[in-house]
Amino acid sequence: MITSGRRPSTGRKLFWAGGVSLVLTVAFFFGGFALGNSFGPRAAMSVILTGLVLSVIASLTTGVVAVAGTLSFPALRGRFVALLVLAILCSPLLWLLCIVALS
Repeated sequence: MITSGRRPSTGRKLFWAGGVSLVLTVAFFFGGFALGNSFGPRAAMSVILTGLVLSVIASLTTGVVAVAGTLSFPALRGRFVALLVLAILCSPLLWLLCIVALS
């Protein structure tokens, strides 16, 4: 087997895919509420609900990518654990639970 001096970049690519998914989580959540407030009542509810569903899907994707990266790439375990913690903290369901608990 011939090996080259290059390090495999699959773990880094997976990490960046998880990071983009985390950014999309926040963008969908806040974008849904920001855009939803600028429409009429019926359209606003549709936009807010769509943004919420898309952000939940992106958050779950980030969590799955973080767990898969933690298990698959031991050399990058710290990055993927940090990504998992951020995925949990940026979870829209957790945000909504906090909003309901505080109001």
